[in-house]
Amino acid sequence: MKKTLTILSVALVALMLSSCVEKSKKYQQLLAEKEAVVLENQNIEKEYNAALGIISDVENNLSAFREAEGLMLIKGENNTQRDQLNSELIQIKEQMAENRAKLDSLSNVLEKSNKDRSYLRNTVKKLQAQLEEKEATIVAMQEQLAQKDQEIAGLNTTVSNLNEDLSKVNAEKDEQSRLIAEQITEMNTVYYIGAKKKELKEQGILTSKYILRSEVPTEAFTKADKRELTEVVFETKKAKVLSAHPTESYTIVLKDNQSVLQITNPELFWSVTKYLVVVTK
Repeated sequence: MKKTLTILSVALVALMLSSCVEKSKKYQQLLAEKEAVVLENQNIEKEYNAALGIISDVENNLSAFREAEGLMLIKGENNTQRDQLNSELIQIKEQMAENRAKLDSLSNVLEKSNKDRSYLRNTVKKLQAQLEEKEATIVAMQEQLAQKDQEIAGLNTTVSNLNEDLSKVNAEKDEQSRLIAEQITEMNTVYYIGAKKKELKEQGILTSKYILRSEVPTEAFTKADKRELTEVVFETKKAKVLSAHPTESYTIVLKDNQSVLQITNPELFWSVTKYLVVVTK
């Protein structure tokens, strides 16, 4: 019984001492400092994670820029590629502006902090410098693209003008070729007719005295190309050339009861007149 009372007495004293310690100012101060340290560590961790996120975004942004910078060397040969590259540069530039604002905000936070953030501060400063440099490079690249667009537009205008001039030249050439072809055809066009004197007179080819007129109605004649006309067949046994053609340039032979005028020298035959008038009987 005495032993039991002794144990209870000791426990009661320990409990009273513990309660006194918890209520002491020193204990409360230590507890508050502990909570402050835990909160500070949590804030540091948040700041550090936020900083890492911003740094990661900036590095990805710079990586995208390096890819675009490489594409600058292989793209830009046509409008589609240049437009695509310029669109990519605009997007990267906007992302850089957002990241610059994040870095500036992070830099202000780190500067105000009384903790050692030297590593983060140095990293932020380096990234800020890189962003500033790359932003200037983007402006230069956009100016190059704009200049290339102007040059290409000028070349397109020149090509368009050359094509227009070429079209005019070709049109003039075609017109000249047509006129020359018409002239050649006209130069080689000859006419012939074979009929009795009475018929020739009625058609206005012979005068009342059966003399060949100087001007005759072309529509009464058969048209031919002297380069292809080598002979003319008349449905008669007798035929006489009435128009002026050198006698040594042709012959008339009888074949199958038909008179065949054979032109042996076309140039000489048509040198005086291009109208062949033959009187048949």
